[in-house]
Amino acid sequence: MKSRKFLSLALAVFVIGLASASAQIIDDVVNKFNGAAELVNSDAAAAAVLLEEAIEMANKVGDEADEVRFMAQSQLPAVYFRVGTESQRDGNTDEAIAAFQKSLDLGLEYNDSNTVGRAQNILGRLYLSQGNNAYRSGENEQAIELLTKSIEFDPDNARTHLLIGLSQRRLENVDGMIAAMDMAIATAQKADDEQTQATAAKSVRDYLAVRANRSIQGNRAAEALDYLNTALKYGEEAQTYFLLTLAHNSMEQWDNAIKAAEKALALEVDDAAEKAKIYFELGNAQREKGNTAAACRAFRNAAHGNYT
Repeated sequence: MKSRKFLSLALAVFVIGLASASAQIIDDVVNKFNGAAELVNSDAAAAAVLLEEAIEMANKVGDEADEVRFMAQSQLPAVYFRVGTESQRDGNTDEAIAAFQKSLDLGLEYNDSNTVGRAQNILGRLYLSQGNNAYRSGENEQAIELLTKSIEFDPDNARTHLLIGLSQRRLENVDGMIAAMDMAIATAQKADDEQTQATAAKSVRDYLAVRANRSIQGNRAAEALDYLNTALKYGEEAQTYFLLTLAHNSMEQWDNAIKAAEKALALEVDDAAEKAKIYFELGNAQREKGNTAAACRAFRNAAHGNYT
């Protein structure tokens, strides 16, 4: 099937009854074309060279060589695609990418939409594979570069956006992480990919919680609130509301601290130790508001583990 396009052409005998001075050159063009047809299944790279030489020679001849030039141009994108396939099979990924890119460029130039689509698809997959390998190796900047290239060819792949977000997270680039995760969520929603959507959202929540806790420990409660309010856009968790309680308490915003603690308790249904720390902060807020009875109840409920 791969050589089907060449089948009738390779066996054709070109009879050119011309008396012009370019007749011999046209014969040479035809010979190169037919030579490429013979090589395409065994040495696609050599076939591509012959086709390019045929096109160059035909361009010099002019209108008299239009037919063979057109046939050579129509074959060249698919031949370069085959070069890429052979390089990929041999494990030469960089060479494969170069050949597939050449196939894509020529397909666009010569209006070969079928080869363009095939090249875009495989380039997206190859860059994704390379980007994933770079991510696994801890080469985060390299991973982002490769994965961004993958998106140029396959913009709707949610996993690619997710990996960019995870790489940005490792680099502690909050804005870059959020932008990539938003794209991961959006593309996952379109594809009904609930797993990737959930993974991206949780990754944002977890990292913003880490940043918020760091801010609270550094007496930057207002900064923590920004992180936590952003985290709530990606779903509600007890940990987020507990950190909101801490931030509001540190800013002496007792009413907000109480509301956040109550939401944290509603979400934290199983872990007694986690509930204890929430009750403790709730008790602090109630005490500072002068609600002695409520504070005592909260402190009694906090009597567990480290709070006994």
